Amino acid sequence: MDPAARTQLDVGDTLYQEGRFDEAEAAYLSALELEAENAIILEKLGLIALWRNDSEEAESYFVDALSHTPWYRNFWPLNTNLKYHLGKTYLRQDRFADLAQLFDEARGPVALGPFRDLDAFGKQMALFENESPYAIEGPDEARIDFVTTDPLPVIEVSINGSGPQNFILDTGGMEVILDDDLAEQVGAQIAGSITGSYGGGKKAETGLGRIDSIALGDFVVRNVPIHILDTDTFSSEMDGLKIKGVISTRLLMHFLTTIDYPNGVLILQRPSSENLHSLDSQLITAKAIPFWLVETHYIVAWGTVNNLDPKLFFVDTGLAGAGFTAPVSILEEAGVSVDWTQAQDAIGGGGVYQEVDIVIDRLTLGTGENEVAESHVPGKASEHPPSVLGDTLGFHLGGLISHQFFRDHALTFDFTRMRLVMR
Repeated sequence: MDPAARTQLDVGDTLYQEGRFDEAEAAYLSALELEAENAIILEKLGLIALWRNDSEEAESYFVDALSHTPWYRNFWPLNTNLKYHLGKTYLRQDRFADLAQLFDEARGPVALGPFRDLDAFGKQMALFENESPYAIEGPDEARIDFVTTDPLPVIEVSINGSGPQNFILDTGGMEVILDDDLAEQVGAQIAGSITGSYGGGKKAETGLGRIDSIALGDFVVRNVPIHILDTDTFSSEMDGLKIKGVISTRLLMHFLTTIDYPNGVLILQRPSSENLHSLDSQLITAKAIPFWLVETHYIVAWGTVNNLDPKLFFVDTGLAGAGFTAPVSILEEAGVSVDWTQAQDAIGGGGVYQEVDIVIDRLTLGTGENEVAESHVPGKASEHPPSVLGDTLGFHLGGLISHQFFRDHALTFDFTRMRLVMR
């Protein structure tokens, strides 16, 4: 590689690892001017475009990267990771048939070890064949009252025409989750399973499949991918309310979604230019916080905990009754007191784990005039925090910001303009 291009690539990598994606992109573009057909640079630019939710630009970068990958690396399994990245652009565009074919190539001739999940995801996508996934029927807007707001919002939905079922709202999840008994009851199609990661670092076998429809208020969404899990364990966290599933980010991102905590209502709108303009008009009295959408569903934005420098936080609304968690090293650096003698059992998708109640003196999300700050925010500490935190994603995530931080706000997720609007 040209030495000057190598220097810019190294600069970009350092900035990327710090989560400074805009600055990293500028460095990578400078490198690309000197090495226009370099597959490594093209792939890194594709990732940043995807995190910005510009899936078409990301696709172009990844296709170019594949075409310029040297012959001695452009075969299975050496090109699997790049094909997986390209597949994520198809996922964002709901091109499930293309994704099924690509994942079949990426998993190679032996679907073992790390290729097992690719095989299962490919089979799940193949369930949709010529159908249009996430086909939305209904009005311009629907308002769905919460069954309860705390410790997490719960709404009633209908699956494949079933009676009302209680589902948690949780932006920490990927696809809609169905309880295993409910999945059987409504005749959900099942394609296989993966090993999912849940609270407390716990793992659990998670089914993959599809349902014909989910009704949310006046909306009906047809041809919906699902994950399947025993959700009975969540009921103990919800004061005995029978929980039969979870509404997660991949469904919510097809709408202009507002979780209105004070008024106890989920507002779903079509992301039309009129509705986006209406949201713009509310910014006089609201905060607009830019975010990135990483991998398949991780919403990340800048924030601070106590007096530490700004860090990227995972916006995961599903931490029951709490507003923040982070690796123990971050909590200690922030001066947060953690009394492990007071550890209690907590329930996640993977089972029971230990956690400690903590309090964050000052927690913020956003920067400058769009900063939202809350004081004395209740949180949780765990010896095994969510696996996505830390450096797992290739950049540093300093914490997870959740329910109790947003509890006094109406929180809108605008995936078109990539902003969180808090009122």
